[in-house]
Amino acid sequence: MARDDLLALTDDDLAALSNRGNVKRAQRELDEGTPTVELEETGGNVSARWSDGVECRIAAGASPAEARCTCRATTFCRHLVRTVLAYRRAVATEAAPAVAQGPWDPGAIDDERLAAAYRKQALAKARKRFEQGMLVELVRSAKPTAHFDEEGATVRFLVSGDPRYTHCDCEEPAPCRHVAMAVWAFRRLAPERAAGMISTHTEPLPIPAPLLDDVEKTLQRLGEEGFSGTPAVGRDPLRRLESRARDGGLIWIADLLAELAQSHERYAKHDARFAPFRVAELLGELLIRCDAVRSNTDAVPQLLIRGNRHDRLTAMGQSRMIGLGCGVRVLRRAVEVNAYLQDADTGTVVVVGREFADLEADAEPRPFGRLGQTHLVKGTSLAALGAGQLLIQGGRRAANRRFLPGRARAVVHPQNFAWEKLRAPVLAEDFGEVRARLASAPPASLRARRLTEDFHVCPVAAVESAGFDAVDQAVEAALGDGSRNRAMLWHPYSARGKEGAEATLAALGARGDSLRFVAGRVRLRGSELVIHPTCLVFDDGPARTALQPWVASSPSEIASTSAALPGSVDRAADPIGDYPRQLLEAVGELVVGGLRSVDAATVSRWREIARSAEALGLTRLADHVGGLAGSLEAKLSTPRWQARAACASLLRVSALARLAVDLA
Repeated sequence: MARDDLLALTDDDLAALSNRGNVKRAQRELDEGTPTVELEETGGNVSARWSDGVECRIAAGASPAEARCTCRATTFCRHLVRTVLAYRRAVATEAAPAVAQGPWDPGAIDDERLAAAYRKQALAKARKRFEQGMLVELVRSAKPTAHFDEEGATVRFLVSGDPRYTHCDCEEPAPCRHVAMAVWAFRRLAPERAAGMISTHTEPLPIPAPLLDDVEKTLQRLGEEGFSGTPAVGRDPLRRLESRARDGGLIWIADLLAELAQSHERYAKHDARFAPFRVAELLGELLIRCDAVRSNTDAVPQLLIRGNRHDRLTAMGQSRMIGLGCGVRVLRRAVEVNAYLQDADTGTVVVVGREFADLEADAEPRPFGRLGQTHLVKGTSLAALGAGQLLIQGGRRAANRRFLPGRARAVVHPQNFAWEKLRAPVLAEDFGEVRARLASAPPASLRARRLTEDFHVCPVAAVESAGFDAVDQAVEAALGDGSRNRAMLWHPYSARGKEGAEATLAALGARGDSLRFVAGRVRLRGSELVIHPTCLVFDDGPARTALQPWVASSPSEIASTSAALPGSVDRAADPIGDYPRQLLEAVGELVVGGLRSVDAATVSRWREIARSAEALGLTRLADHVGGLAGSLEAKLSTPRWQARAACASLLRVSALARLAVDLA
C-alpha cells in the first residue's frame, strides 16, 4: 500500500522540511539519472540504497524528523529529499491514484494522535501555556496555518490529519508545542469559518472604565474648543492619557492618543503635514476602540482591540532584513514613502520610511522616483532598501512595526530575490489563503494597528491579462496562482509616479510569463482580492530581477518597450464610495475650528452633507448627520447654547464615518 503521507508532500513542503537548494539539487540528480537507486517498501517502511553509497530509511508511522540517513547530516538532508522524490516518481509510474488534498481542519486531529506524537510532560506544558491566554490567527486550507501573534511563530500543516508533518519557524524540535496548541485553537474556530482570530483567554480582561471615561471627556473638550481654541498645554492631557493607557495594556488606544497629540503639535507649528482628515480618522478610531473595550464582548478578541504585551517599543540586536519593495501614501500636503523589510530570523515585517512635505517653493511636486532616492540609512536610499538586504547591528521597533535604525552600524547588500525562503504569514501559500484571512478579519479600526497588517508576498503562476484602465486611471493585471485562484493587481497612475506606472505596464505586458512573486498591501473589493504592489519579482534570465512600481525611476528599471500612458483625466465619480471620506474631511475641519466657532456657513455645509446622505440612501447615517446639523443650527438662535449635545453628535458621526471608510 502506497505511503499517502509521502505522496502528499509537495516540493514546497520538502523545501520547508529541508531547504530549496536541497530540493533543486535532488531533482537535478534524479533527472540526470545519477546516482541510481534501489527502492524497497515493506509494511510501510521505505528504504533506499543509492549508488553513491548512501542509504535512507523512512519508517512506517515515523515523522520526517525520525527519518534516517547514513550521511553525517542531522537534519532532513538532501538524500532524504531525494528519496521522497524518487518514491513519488516510482509510485506514479505504477499508476497509483494521486493523493487529493483539499481544505481540511487540523482541529479534527484527536487527542490520541497528539498523545502519540508528544511526551506526556511536553503536552501538559503546552496545555498550560495555551490556557494562559494567547491570540492565534487560523486559516483552514489545503495547507492550514496557525500564527501565534505574541510569540511570532507560524505553524503550517503539510499532510492532512497528521501532526507529525508540520513546519514551524520556532527553534524547538518538531513537532513543537505550537503544533498541539494550533490543533486546540482550530477546535475553537467555528466549523463554517475558513479563517479567524481566536483568543484562548478563559477569564475576561478587566474594563478600565475610569480611563475610558477620561478619554471621552478629553475628546469632548477638544471637540468643543477645537485645535484652534486649545493652547499648547492642551496637549498635556492627551500625553498623560497616553501614558495611563500604555500602563493599562491599552496599547493601540495609547498610540492613537499619541498621534492625536502629534497632529495638535503640527497644527500649532503650521506644519504642511497637518491634515484635518487624519484628525477625524484618529478621533473616530479612538471612540470605536473605547466602545469595544467597554463592551468587552467576544465578537472581536480583546487582545486585537487593545494590543498585547509584545506590542511595544522593542530594542533589536543584529538583524538581516530582506527588502520587499517601497510603497507611497499621498497625504493632503505631504507624501510618505516607506520601504518594507522582513527580519530573516523572526519573520517580523517592519517599515522604515520618511514623510515629505510638499514645499510651496517647488514649482512642481517632486516625483515619487526622486523621493525614493532620498538617503535614509547610512547613505542608502529608500529604493535601495526596498530592493536589497539590510545588515544592521541594532535599532528599535515601535509597536506599529516602524523600524527606527538610530545610529546603529548598517550596510546594504543586493539580494537574489529567493522569496521562497521568506517566512509566513507574510509569505502566503496562495491567493486563497490571503482572501480567507481578509474575509475573516474585523474592520481596520478594531484590528492591530501595525503598518504591515495587510502586507503579503504572494507567489504568481501566470499573468492572465494586463492593461491600463482609463476610467480608474490605473494599471491593472489579472494574476493566477498555482491553485487556480485569481487576484487583481492594481497600481494607480499619477503625474508624480508616471515612470513607475509605465514601467509596470510594460513589464507585465512583455515579461508577464516570468512574474514569480508580487509583494504589497492587499484588500478585498467585494469577493475580489486586490493587490497594491510594492515590488514585482521576475525570473526571466540568469538572475531574478525586481521592479518597484512606486519608486521606479532609473533607465534600467523602465523597459524600452514602455508605451506612454495617457495623461490624467477626471476619474469617474463614485458617490457612495467617496461620501465617507468627504464626511471625515468635514468632521476634521469642524474639530480643528471647534464647535464654539461654528457660523452660518458651517451650518449650511452640514445641512448639505446631510441631504447628500439622504439622496444616496444612507438613511441611518443621514439621521446622525442631520442631528449634528440641527445641533449646530441651534447655536445660531440660542443665546445660552450648550455644546454638550452637539459634541456628542460630532463624536458619534466621527466614529460612524471612520467605520464607513473601513468598510467601503
